[in-house]
Amino acid sequence: MPEDQFITTELNLANHSNELSIAEEHIDKLKNRFKIIEDEDSINDRKHNILYEEIVRVLDYIGRLSTSPFTLESKLEEMYLLKYPHSPKLAKQLWLEHYEKIHHPYNILKNRCHRMLEDLDKLYQKKFGKNPPNWNI
Repeated sequence: MPEDQFITTELNLANHSNELSIAEEHIDKLKNRFKIIEDEDSINDRKHNILYEEIVRVLDYIGRLSTSPFTLESKLEEMYLLKYPHSPKLAKQLWLEHYEKIHHPYNILKNRCHRMLEDLDKLYQKKFGKNPPNWNI
């Protein structure tokens, strides 16, 4: 669906581009640390826990930033239903696409964090043949 059909009304969204850029830098540093641990085959309980907690902190930070767009969900839906009253299907499709576009920069970084957590756990499992210690919590 073309973006030219998106509502252009000011949504009063906070601009988190600087914060997301900082989060992305942290993610890159964490990926570099992960790569070193992977290359050196030096994963252990301590390194796993430290890196895991740092990734979760970045994920939490991004998640907190992304809460402001969640507050727009019903407002955005209502705006589209009012703009396209004779085509509720189009209104729904457009508001969902617009809503997804708003969340996209946050989701990209959250997904990178989730993948890194999965890779970290897989690295641990590969070396020790068991789940990481934090899985017992």
